[in-house]
Amino acid sequence: MTTDIPPTTAPVPLRAGSRLALALAREEMMQEYHRWETDPATVVGFGARWPVSWEVFRARFRSAHTSAHYQLFEVIHTVSATPVGTAALSVDQSVNNAEFTLVIAPEQRGRGYAAEATALTLEWAFAIASLSSVWLEVPAPHTPAVSAYLKAGFRAAGRLRNAALWHGRRVDKLLFDCVPDDLAEKR
Repeated sequence: MTTDIPPTTAPVPLRAGSRLALALAREEMMQEYHRWETDPATVVGFGARWPVSWEVFRARFRSAHTSAHYQLFEVIHTVSATPVGTAALSVDQSVNNAEFTLVIAPEQRGRGYAAEATALTLEWAFAIASLSSVWLEVPAPHTPAVSAYLKAGFRAAGRLRNAALWHGRRVDKLLFDCVPDDLAEKR
């Protein structure tokens, strides 16, 4: 009997913080990553209307891993190696910056993981990937995310009025960015 399911691999930690570490994203975790992204609170947090279908997610995951312009990290707990979320950098090489996205697993939310996962990703972006800046966008009412991003080192960079959705209503989209000097000032 043959199976198409790849063998399970342990996460490979790349950069560790006090409670969390960044690891390589794993193909066998795709269904779990997809579950996290299709959680209604995640969809709302992205300011979206719909979750991404499994077929689209799988194709995006597989094509992104062959690109030098995109890095998906699995965020794991340092002690147990339990996956708690994903962090991604989508790089625009023409200007040497990247868009940052973060997903915390629904069952792991409320534990303060977002700020540490964001800080670890920013450290990677500047110290390893040598990016000039990292930016993100978030619906204005998503105050837990805004607090985590500010705590990690992002700064407010702008506001697009009525550019996002939040529980069925139009809201502002906030733009944040971070440059290496912002992290140096935090130390």
